Amino acid sequence: MRVHRLTVSAFGPFADRVEVDFDDVGRDGLFLLWGPTGAGKTTLLDAVVFALYGTVPGARGEEKRLRSDHAGEAVRTEVECEVTLGGERLLVTRRPEQQRPKRRGTGWTTEQARLTVQRLTDGGWEPVSTRIDEGSEHLRTRLGLSAEQFCQVVLLPQGDFARFLRAEPDDRQRLLRTLFDVGRFARVETWLDEQRRAARAELDELRVRASTVLARVAQVADVEVPEELAPELVGAAEPAHAAGWVRQVGAEAAERLARQEEAATRAAAAVAQADAELARAREEEARHVRRDRARADLARLQAEAADLRPLRAALEAGTRAEPVRDVLEAAGRAAQEAETAEAALSAAQRSWAEVAADRPADTVLSRTLRDEAAELRTLLPEVDRAAVLEREVTAAVREIAGLTAECERGARSAAEWPARLAALESAVAAAAEAAAALPGATATAEQAHAALVAARDAAATTDQLVARRAAALRAREEWLDDRETWHDLRARRLDGMAAELAAQLTDGAPCPVCGGTEHPAPAAAEGSPVTRADEDAARARADEREAHHLELQRSLQEGERELAVLLARAGELPPAGHEQTVAAATAAARELRERAQGLDAARRELVQRSAERDAAATALAEQREQLVTRQAHRTAAERALVEVRDRLAAARGDDRDLTARIRRLTAEAERCEAVVDAEAAELRARTAAERARRLAAERVAGAGFPDLLSAGDALLDRSRAAALERRVTEHDQQWSVATAVLAEPELADLPPRADLAALTGACQGATAAREAAVAELAAAGSCLASLTGLTAELTTVELELEERRAVADQVTGLADLVNGRGANTLRMRLQAFVLAARLEQVAEVASRRLADMSGGRYRFLHSDALGRHGARGGLGLDVLDEYTGARRPTKTLSGGESFMASLALALGLADVVTAESGGVQIDTLFVDEGFGTLDPRALDAVMTVLDELRRGGRTVGVISHVEELRTRIPSRLEVVAGREGSRLAS
Repeated sequence: MRVHRLTVSAFGPFADRVEVDFDDVGRDGLFLLWGPTGAGKTTLLDAVVFALYGTVPGARGEEKRLRSDHAGEAVRTEVECEVTLGGERLLVTRRPEQQRPKRRGTGWTTEQARLTVQRLTDGGWEPVSTRIDEGSEHLRTRLGLSAEQFCQVVLLPQGDFARFLRAEPDDRQRLLRTLFDVGRFARVETWLDEQRRAARAELDELRVRASTVLARVAQVADVEVPEELAPELVGAAEPAHAAGWVRQVGAEAAERLARQEEAATRAAAAVAQADAELARAREEEARHVRRDRARADLARLQAEAADLRPLRAALEAGTRAEPVRDVLEAAGRAAQEAETAEAALSAAQRSWAEVAADRPADTVLSRTLRDEAAELRTLLPEVDRAAVLEREVTAAVREIAGLTAECERGARSAAEWPARLAALESAVAAAAEAAAALPGATATAEQAHAALVAARDAAATTDQLVARRAAALRAREEWLDDRETWHDLRARRLDGMAAELAAQLTDGAPCPVCGGTEHPAPAAAEGSPVTRADEDAARARADEREAHHLELQRSLQEGERELAVLLARAGELPPAGHEQTVAAATAAARELRERAQGLDAARRELVQRSAERDAAATALAEQREQLVTRQAHRTAAERALVEVRDRLAAARGDDRDLTARIRRLTAEAERCEAVVDAEAAELRARTAAERARRLAAERVAGAGFPDLLSAGDALLDRSRAAALERRVTEHDQQWSVATAVLAEPELADLPPRADLAALTGACQGATAAREAAVAELAAAGSCLASLTGLTAELTTVELELEERRAVADQVTGLADLVNGRGANTLRMRLQAFVLAARLEQVAEVASRRLADMSGGRYRFLHSDALGRHGARGGLGLDVLDEYTGARRPTKTLSGGESFMASLALALGLADVVTAESGGVQIDTLFVDEGFGTLDPRALDAVMTVLDELRRGGRTVGVISHVEELRTRIPSRLEVVAGREGSRLAS
């Protein structure tokens, strides 16, 4: 991680734009950021943290006041940081949420936070992300450090480490947890604690289950739990030896079941006998009841016979009058209709008298009135025509005024068209000229760009050819060496061929050269023998080297041919000259393209405007023609309107209007016709009533009635006649039924009645006894079945309880161990143990630098002793004084010694955190304050350590207000404070 450049605007005390080039100021590897207290030195470091993480360290980040109070309203708060992360050069631009003036109106509006990340490529800066979440994730993955780790590893705030040096173990643990990820160990602690609680809960649940089973046994068997098992009811002890008591209770329940079965059998036999006696008594009682009911019904019917005689007479008269019902009703209706017709005639005559004007009502008068009204109705369309003509005249006047105004506007617009079309034609000509020149300019730009690419590729190919030639030369030398080795081995093998054959001879076997079976003097090898396998291996290596050499030679030749082609394409200009040519040609082509892009649009607009001009001229001519037509139409409509109004006035007469006259004539005709119709209807109704009266008198006399009134009185309502007939018929049927029942043989000689209530009570008692016995039997069976199941359940619970108790003890011991309880004598939690190991690494690394700075006097020692008053231990830190050999608390160090110890601790912690984060390479470090407490000798030692930090290209920035450092560090950046805000000294 290396910071190259930092730019801040309206940030902290800096009101304007301030830029820091760390590559320039840190060219020596060590530079000083100097300035008085409060000038804004640390603000520049805050800006680096804000650009990378969106926050500032410590308490300064809690207020969220990043914007400078000195900045103007138009200046936005912004930080821009150019940094290399993981081999990738990035430009990070970040703005916080801030208030700015509204663009319209007055007041302020909130501008949301922004983050832009760009990557440097051969073509310049290309965007990586413009979203805050995505950009932050991109930076986080490449930094490999959290914000807290970055502030402790890169910024090295000495004040924080001085407090860390003297802190209590708990405070030291809080800082270490922000730097080292011990979350997985904390999760292990939590998980084990949860497992402990879960195991204890399961154990308690099983104890409750065991107690519940015993309580259910006592409840089912209706007994008391023995005193020695009473604690089981609350789960206070193990359910041991309870199964024997449960089996004893089950045996007693089985004996009770056998006794209840015998009692239930005896009760069932008694119920059967009582039911048979009760059934016989109920049958005899039913026959007594039937005979008594029949006698009572017959006595009642005899008493009702006298009351039915008048009803029987009325029913007989109604039956004789029923055949003349139709003629009686017809005579009544005819008389009523005659009265109604007479009343209607009187009403019609009164209505006609109101409008008669001494005219008699007859058919001739009504027809005359109807004809006059019909003649007037033929003139009603003329009323509508008059209204239409009046609306046409009004509309024509309005249209004529509108057409006159439109004709005037069209004439003014027609005078402006020539100038507008001339301007469009000039624009089309200019765009066409640019379009004609664009292909040539584009081709020139493409040729220049191709030459630039060829020049760059030629430079790269030249470098590659140097490496290829060297590789080909090495391959040729290796091939020649291997070939010479092969030839040497082949010559040695040929020289030692006799010894090779002699090595294959055996006694009694023929020689492959001479055929003899005796071998008195076989040849011996001189030096180490060479076999055929040695020769073949050397030859294979030589062949491989030759093939490799030929392959590299072919690659070299192809590269040279490619270089020649690229040089021919590139020409004689260097890459810088080609870049200028490409830029000029590209700019010229871009300018022509921008001018030519509007050609099609300009042509379309010219055609469109010409069409609009022609359309406007056509519309103006049509509007003028419409104006003449509407004027003629208005004149004709006004003349027709006068004629219609005169004709309607003559037809209206004295009435208000034509419609009122028609209504009056129609009403008079209707009243006259009503009188004529009423007179005819009254005559017809009177004649019909007299005819119906004579016919009814003849029919009534034939039915045996003296007159119409007697026949009408004898008529019965149909529902009453049906009711009388039903009552008489029912009386006769009930008389027959009662007589038949009393005549039945089984009711003749009945014995005395039995005591039915006593028999019923005896039967109910036997039934109740049987039900009680059956209930006792069911309860005994259910009790025995429940006890059998509970015995098996108790056995299962006892076994499971033993298993769960062992698991719970094991989990509890392990959870107590990782949480600093139980057998953990150091009282260290698991995560504290891990942090203690990290602190021990930090102490070891920091001791080397502390020894250098203190002249070999001090080094750190890690302590895992318990804290004060038995507090948790493991995070203690002491120093060993080599001068005295004594181990001392860090609080006993002087101010200068504390500064050196804090710096050594900060550097050591930075190294360990960097290694913990995957070996992130830190190329830029900042050391903040603390140098004022050092004497010259200690300052020399500290400066020596800082010089060592520069090794490997690392840049170290020292932030201080100490005057002496200005003479020791030549490369420096000075911050100057003022009333208008801080700035950098020029």
